[in-house]
Amino acid sequence: MDRLTWSDTAVGVGERREPVNVVPNAEGRDSSGSEVPAGKEPVTPGPDDTDVLLTNGTTVRVRPIRPDDAAALRAFHAGLSAESIMLRFFGAHPTLSDAEVERFTHVDGVDRLALVAEDGMGIVAVARFDRTPGRDEAEAAFVVGDAFQGHGLGSLLLQRLADEARARGIRWLVADTLAENFRMLHVFRDAGFPRTFTLASEVMRVVMDIGHRPGQPVPGAGIGPT
Repeated sequence: MDRLTWSDTAVGVGERREPVNVVPNAEGRDSSGSEVPAGKEPVTPGPDDTDVLLTNGTTVRVRPIRPDDAAALRAFHAGLSAESIMLRFFGAHPTLSDAEVERFTHVDGVDRLALVAEDGMGIVAVARFDRTPGRDEAEAAFVVGDAFQGHGLGSLLLQRLADEARARGIRWLVADTLAENFRMLHVFRDAGFPRTFTLASEVMRVVMDIGHRPGQPVPGAGIGPT
């Protein structure tokens, strides 16, 4: 299984952008009153699409990844800072290979699932899990674009990914992150799931019991996957 990490550091402040998938009214304007550019086909939300509001007032759409997201995923990765890439891949990784793009955009939706967050300009974050074969645990990975870090998107993606994993019989999410990634360690702590932290060298392994939603009693919590 690929080594997966969570990156939501290198805080940047991006300008507010219009939500993706705007649908024009009879006058050719979207719900905010802005004119939809000529020649741009409106896209109606799919059944698994969810609009979420970030702490800075920006709205993004969260949805399952699709095979036709390949070009958008490459563009998203190319726009990440060197620090964000290092925290995601534990080293320099300036471009995604064809094999990586294929793997990241083609998932079965059961043992492997990925979500993207997007605004009107493209993908701004990715979250995924890969189940350990034959187990009720999965490794989780998240990366948030630099301009969208620090505004709650990582926390929202964690909750959505946990809901999706739980619905597929997964109880444990496991994430490896560099010990210096204090922002994401706080996100893990504040998520409300029973969890354990284990430090090995410079890598912190976080194991979260997602068997119940935060706030609900979890029998046997804290034991960890076996």
